[in-house]
Amino acid sequence: MQFSILNQSPLLENHNIQESLAHTTELAKKADDLGYRRYFVSEHHNMDHIIGTSPEILVTHLLSQTKRIKVGAGGVMLSHHNPFHVAEQFQLISHLAPERVDLGVGKAPGGTPLATQALQEELKDDIGTFNDRFLKLKSYIDGTHDNAHSLQISLDTKSSRPSIFLLGGSPDSAQFAAKNKANFIFAHFIKNDPDLLKEVVNVYRKHYPEGEIIVALSVLAVDNEEDKALLRKENELYTITFQSGKTLTVINQKQVNDFIKNTDEKVEVNKKEADMIIGNKEEILAALNKLSQDIEINEFMFHLPTSRSEIRDYTIETLAPNQLRQTEKAGII
Repeated sequence: MQFSILNQSPLLENHNIQESLAHTTELAKKADDLGYRRYFVSEHHNMDHIIGTSPEILVTHLLSQTKRIKVGAGGVMLSHHNPFHVAEQFQLISHLAPERVDLGVGKAPGGTPLATQALQEELKDDIGTFNDRFLKLKSYIDGTHDNAHSLQISLDTKSSRPSIFLLGGSPDSAQFAAKNKANFIFAHFIKNDPDLLKEVVNVYRKHYPEGEIIVALSVLAVDNEEDKALLRKENELYTITFQSGKTLTVINQKQVNDFIKNTDEKVEVNKKEADMIIGNKEEILAALNKLSQDIEINEFMFHLPTSRSEIRDYTIETLAPNQLRQTEKAGII
């Protein structure tokens, strides 16, 4: 199994913004040293507890602070951006760190309705569907669009290109990614449905068996029952149903509050327990091994759903791939 990290750059307990961002960097360095495969940062807007608004800036900074690990956006919320400009940005970043840049692309707004309105204020009304925009972006990176000979994102057509991933949470998204030969990351930490996870993996494998699929899930390492119970309580999932019929799943009460205070619509909120992997090292590895065998997935991306820096650090240290490989060679596990 290979392990990666998703860091949404939360505002940490007893940290200010600068200190929290510094921890994002320190965690990337630690993940690099410990043998994690990827380190993704996210795009969120107008949320009191999440700092990461510009993954392209954080990715560039983190690449300069690390040596080996792949660094990526997890992801760019394409509804707010011009596909050609995103392709140019990440191609330029890839020039700075060849073979180390991943571009994850998501459909969700990544923020409150007011933030979405502000971000899309100057976009044309006929910008097309998300699928259209994703295919445009992919064609610019692949060099397969209609004007490929005269419109290029790089002067060097043989240069390292960023690896593109579609971020999704449904069988339709998995099928779209597979049919268009795009890598796929399934947001299990949001969807929280084991049966859906199996269906998504099967759909993707059916249409694109050689494609790369990663499962992003909530993982926290703790050694006592009190912390387990507290963290599970903190990470109950909430489904917000708007008066318009739109539904949205968020991962804590803080996000619920962010959305409610930024909308004029009446909403209904329902709560359920998150499907987290939480426990000591042995418990987590047993759960990951079982899941890997059940759905034939070789790479997991750990979302760390806590604002407590010591637990975030302890989790990636406890599950350090380098240490696990050494233990396996010694025949201990």
